[in-house]
Amino acid sequence: MRRTALLLPLLLLTACGFHLRGLGETTPFAFSSLNVVAPGGGLGDVLNRQLSLRKDLTLKPKAADAEAVLTVESEVIDKQILTVNKSGRVTEYQLLYRAKFKLAQSGHDWIPSTQMTLRRDYSFDENNVLGKEAEEQILIRDMRSDAAQQIIRRLAALKPANAPAPYSEVPAAASTPAGK
Repeated sequence: MRRTALLLPLLLLTACGFHLRGLGETTPFAFSSLNVVAPGGGLGDVLNRQLSLRKDLTLKPKAADAEAVLTVESEVIDKQILTVNKSGRVTEYQLLYRAKFKLAQSGHDWIPSTQMTLRRDYSFDENNVLGKEAEEQILIRDMRSDAAQQIIRRLAALKPANAPAPYSEVPAAASTPAGK
C-alpha cells in the first residue's frame, strides 16, 4: 500500500508531461561540436558542465576540432554598497556579475562580443559576517549558473544554415483566383 501511495503521484506527474528543467527535449544547436575557451574556475566550468549534459552536442578540447568556438572573454564580480543605516554602517550590498562572451564558427561571428550583467541584492548583518559571506558565495554561484543558462539559450536560438524557411515566408503568389 505504501509503495502504491508513493508511485501514484509520480505516475500522474509523468503522465501530464512534467519533467525537471534541463532534462526534457531540447532545441538542437546549429552545430554538433563545440569548444569552450574560458579561464578556469568560473563561468567556463559551469558552461562545460551544463553543455556536457546535452546529447546532441560534443565538447571538443581543441578549437580546430570543433565546428564552433564559444569564448568567455571576461568575467567580473563587483560588490557595491546599496544602503547604509543612520550610523553609516552598510545594511545592503548589490552584487554585479558581468560576463562577456562570443561565438564564432569558421571565422564568422554567430554571436559577436556580448556582455551580460546580472544583479543580486542582499542584506548585510555585521553580527553574522560568516553567514553573510557564505550567502554572497551562493549568490555568485547562482549568478554564474544563470549566466550559463542564458548563454545556452542564446546558442539554441541560432538557426542552422540549412534550416528550412519559416512557413510565413512561403510566397502566396502560387494561388490563382477562382473562375479563371
